[in-house]
Amino acid sequence: MVVLALAAAGAWYSTHRRSTEVAEHVVVGGGRPQLFDFGMGICAQCKRMKPVMELASRELGACLDVRVLDIRNEANEQLAERYRMHAIPFILLVDGGGKELWRHEGFVDFSGISQAVTKHLGFVPGGSCGGKQ
Repeated sequence: MVVLALAAAGAWYSTHRRSTEVAEHVVVGGGRPQLFDFGMGICAQCKRMKPVMELASRELGACLDVRVLDIRNEANEQLAERYRMHAIPFILLVDGGGKELWRHEGFVDFSGISQAVTKHLGFVPGGSCGGKQ
C-alpha cells in the first residue's frame, strides 16, 4: 500500500514538475560545439556532476557551450531521446553541426571530459580553441 502511494506521488510530482517548469530553448548545431549533461536534480550521480560541469564551463566555456539539462523538462527529454540516452547522468559532446562526437552514461570526472574534448575537438582546457597547445 505504501509503495503504491509513493508511486502515485512520484507520478504526480513528475507530471506537476514537467507542467510548471519553464522550458529552456536548446538549439543543437548552432555553430559551436556543445557539452550536455542530462540528468535530474534528485539523482545522486547527477548531483556529483554539478561541480564537474561547473569546472567544465570555466575551463572550456570559451570554446564550447556547456549545458546542464533536466530531463523532466519535456523538450530536454526529447533531445536526450534523439541521442538515444539510456541512463543518467548522460554526458554528450556534439560538434557545431549537432553531430555526436562522444557520450558517457554515468558519472565522469573532469579529466574524462577534458580528454574527450581534446581528442574530438583538438583543444585543451584553458588553451586556445583553435588547436592543441
